[in-house]
Amino acid sequence: MAQRKIILEDLEALNSVKDLAESYEQIAVIRMQKIRASVLKTREFLTRLSDVFVDLKASYTREVKDLLMKIKQGDKHLLPTLQKNGKTLLVYLSSNGKLYGSVTHKTFKLFIQDLRQTQPHETNIIIIGRAGKDMYENSGVGKPFDYVELPDTDVKIEHIKTLMQKFLQHEKVYVYYGKFGNVVRQNPIATSITGEDIFETETVTQVPREDRFIFEPTLEKIFNFFETQIMANLFSQTLLENQLARHASRVNAMEEALVNIEEEAKKLNQQRTRLKHLLQNKKQLETMSGLVLWES
Repeated sequence: MAQRKIILEDLEALNSVKDLAESYEQIAVIRMQKIRASVLKTREFLTRLSDVFVDLKASYTREVKDLLMKIKQGDKHLLPTLQKNGKTLLVYLSSNGKLYGSVTHKTFKLFIQDLRQTQPHETNIIIIGRAGKDMYENSGVGKPFDYVELPDTDVKIEHIKTLMQKFLQHEKVYVYYGKFGNVVRQNPIATSITGEDIFETETVTQVPREDRFIFEPTLEKIFNFFETQIMANLFSQTLLENQLARHASRVNAMEEALVNIEEEAKKLNQQRTRLKHLLQNKKQLETMSGLVLWES
């Protein structure tokens, strides 16, 4: 009886976990459907806009280098947003919650891999999300970092403005996040939002840049526009991409969990059936033994 009670308790616990997994999956599907069309539609536009940003940096090389030299020398006549600290900023986008499947860990692995190849005095780090903070503190890397907590959904413009103030201080900014391919496939990616590479390229392809631009009104003001408005839009897209990839990854994780729950429930039901048969056999033996004693 004790073993039967344990099996029934395990089955009840599995059913509770199953209900929870199904709820998480349904919520993730709803949220994924809500932002998927918007993310995919905006992705191509911002990638093309980023392409222009890369062209701008590649063209008129001498003028750009002269401007960057003034930035490094702290020219007071330059717009404040163009005055940099000469460092590269690595930003890891994670989440506050868990149960988002493998994409968060894959992205963290890529982030740590690139981080280990950098020089501490040339690189600053920002971790976004409690899950990422926990993983980084347990990684043993030990490099100092800034922690920023953003909502997993419904990020406000105020949050982005606060981060932009940090981004604009750096020469280069790379964001690490999950990119949505489809419901089954989500890829970890590192992308530049400061015009070094085309936005959201998973593999960097060197393309000859021969186009030349006429800057109107001035190169400095054009740079200032890209460094503020365009960078903010590129980063906003990474937030939405990361949300979409997380929701898709959660759907996969919950599907896998439901399969495992079904397998475990099947095993428990088989154990319950065997136990039931054992009890029936025991009762039959006891009945037969009683009859034999009565007849004797």
